[in-house]
Amino acid sequence: MMKRFLIPAIFLLSVGLQGQTLDDALRYSLHDYFSTARFSGVSGAFSALGPDVSVASINPAGIAEFRKSEITFTINSINTRNESNLDGSIASESKRTTGLGNLSGVFHYDPPSFNVKTFNLAVGYNQLANYNETFVYGGRGPGTIVERFLEVAETNTPDELDAFEGGPAFDAGAIFNFDGGTTYESDFITLNEVVSRDEIVERSGSLSEVFIAVGSNINNKFSWGATVGFPFASFEETRSYSERDDANEIDFFDNIRFDQVLSTTGVGFNVKVGFIYKFTRQLRFGAAIHSKSYYFLTDEFNTSVTYSFTEDGSSQTLSADSPFSEFEYEFESPWRAIAGLGYIYSFGDVKGFFSGEVEYVNYKSGAFNLTANSNDPIDQFFEDDLNSEIDNFLSSALNIRLGTELAYKKGRLRVGAAIPRSPFDDETAWDLQPSYSAGIGYRGNRIYLDAAFTYRPSTTNYSPYRLLDDNRSPLVNLSTDRTVITFTFGSKL
Repeated sequence: MMKRFLIPAIFLLSVGLQGQTLDDALRYSLHDYFSTARFSGVSGAFSALGPDVSVASINPAGIAEFRKSEITFTINSINTRNESNLDGSIASESKRTTGLGNLSGVFHYDPPSFNVKTFNLAVGYNQLANYNETFVYGGRGPGTIVERFLEVAETNTPDELDAFEGGPAFDAGAIFNFDGGTTYESDFITLNEVVSRDEIVERSGSLSEVFIAVGSNINNKFSWGATVGFPFASFEETRSYSERDDANEIDFFDNIRFDQVLSTTGVGFNVKVGFIYKFTRQLRFGAAIHSKSYYFLTDEFNTSVTYSFTEDGSSQTLSADSPFSEFEYEFESPWRAIAGLGYIYSFGDVKGFFSGEVEYVNYKSGAFNLTANSNDPIDQFFEDDLNSEIDNFLSSALNIRLGTELAYKKGRLRVGAAIPRSPFDDETAWDLQPSYSAGIGYRGNRIYLDAAFTYRPSTTNYSPYRLLDDNRSPLVNLSTDRTVITFTFGSKL
C-alpha cells in the first residue's frame, strides 16, 4: 500500500505563486488504510468478508454482515525510520507517533422482512494515511543550489523576480547583477565548485475520513453497502537546506541556507458502493468502486534565504524572506476499484478464513484545479503544467492484498501480506516493496481485543532542488522502514 510518502523531488515544479507539486497529487491519492487491528493483521484483505468496521472505507457491503451493534476504538503507534545515502555518506533518522486509527459504531437492525436479514448503519472515523517522518542527509560534492536561483531568475529584471526563490536569493546577495538587466551572476564561477551540503526535512499530519455507511443483507446470499466519506487532510513540511565552503576554496562564499515551510489543510467528499455475493456458505466474492475524492485545500507557504560571504576581510550575512502566501485550490484524487475472494472454513473448534483481493487505482485520473478561486493566467499555466506531469509521469497500478485468520475457541491468529505497485510509469522512481503483517486477538462474549504488527519498506530517490539538467541535481537515495503497532478494543452492544 503506501507511505511512504517521499515522492522524488526531481519532479518538483518551479515555485511560482503557489507550491503545488506532483508530491501533493500522490499524497492525497495513496492510502494506508489504518483502521482496526483485525483489518491490519490480515493486511487489509477484507473486501469479501465482514463484519469489521474498517470495510466502510474499503467495501461497505461488509457493514451488512454485522448481526449485533458494536463500537470500536483503535490506537496506532507508528515508527518511520529513514536511511539516506548521498554519494556514500549515510545518515538515519526515526520518528514515532501515536494516535487514533479508528473510532466507530455500527448499529444493527433486523427488518420485519423475510428476505431482508439486516439493515445496518455505521458512523465513524478511519485514518487513511500518516505523514509523520523526518529524514536528514549530508555529504560533499560539486554543484550548488545557487544554480537553481540563477535559472529561475534568468530573463527577469530584479523587479520581476519571483517572490519565493529568485527574489529572496537576490535580496540576500546569493545572486546579483551589475546593470539591472536580466543576466545574473554569483560567487560560483563554474557552478561545479565542491561544497558540503546537508538538509533536514520534517513532515507531520495525516489523511483521515469521517464516514456514514449503510448495508443490507438479502437472503444471506447477497449484501450491498454504500458509504459517504468526508476525508480531511492536514500536512506540514519544514525543509532546511544548507551549503558550506568548509575547505575555504571558493572566493567570497562562506555558506547559504534555504528554508521552506508548507502547511496544507482541507476537506473533501467521496462515495463508495459495493456488494458481497456468497456462492456457498464458505466461498464469497466482493467488489467495490470508489468515486474520486474531491478536495478543497488551502496551502500556506513561505521561504527564506540566508547568505554569508567574506569581502575585503569582512564577513557579512544577509537574509531575505518571501511574503506569507496563502492559496486555495481543488484536487480530485483518482477513482479506484476493488475485487476479492474469501473462503471461510470450520473444523470443529478450529475456524478461520483465507482472503485475497486486488485494488486498481488509476493515478492518471487525479487532477488539480488551481483556477477555482482565481482568474490569474499564471495559475492556469501552473494547472496545465501540473496536470500534464500527472499524465506524463503517473500510471495505473494493481495492488494485491492477502490475509488469513485462524480462530480456536476465543483466540485469534492472523497473518497477511500486501504487494503494492508504484504509481509511476517508471517503477524505479519509487520502489514500493511488499509489506507484511501479523496479529492476535481475543473474542469474549461481548468484549474483544486485537493487536497487530505491520512492516512496510520502500526505497526512493530525493533531490532538494531541480535544475533544467536533472543530472546536475544532487540525488539522495532513501530507504524507509515503517512499523505500525495497532491495538483495538471493541464491545458488542
